[in-house]
Amino acid sequence: MFIHPTLLADASGQILEEITEQVTAKPEKILQGTEKMDGTQIAAMTIVGLAVVFSALLILVIFLYLSGGIFKSAGKQKKSAPEKAAPAKPAPAAKPAAVRQPPKAPAPAAADDSEVIAVIMAAIAAMGAADGKQYKLHSVRQVTRRGSGRSVWAQAGLNDATKPF
Repeated sequence: MFIHPTLLADASGQILEEITEQVTAKPEKILQGTEKMDGTQIAAMTIVGLAVVFSALLILVIFLYLSGGIFKSAGKQKKSAPEKAAPAKPAPAAKPAAVRQPPKAPAPAAADDSEVIAVIMAAIAAMGAADGKQYKLHSVRQVTRRGSGRSVWAQAGLNDATKPF
């Protein structure tokens, strides 16, 4: 569709004239940016703004909750479908039993650790006295984390030193 440039100029000129007539006819309806709002307008604008923000957040929470439920149910269906359809596999041939070594006994506490053991026993006794019970200490052994090789106290110190504010 081709519009002649003079027709377009005439139409845009008419639109501009109509807008200027409306502006000059009712100047009190146009905000210039220098007017002051009264307390009710400020309160209304604040309430409307908060309502819009919280309704948008509520819609977002509902959307995430529903999409999480959809993905969980889809994951359950995918996991259960292969289990039902999988044919029974033949049992593997029996292998000779490997010789298992008995688990290592915990190393006895060294003589220089007697102070540490005494402190641990005192803490346990104090804890039992608070509960009205009497606890017994059966053994003391060092506990290490599986992958790091550090003792629990060393790992706690490392976590404390590197934890964000």
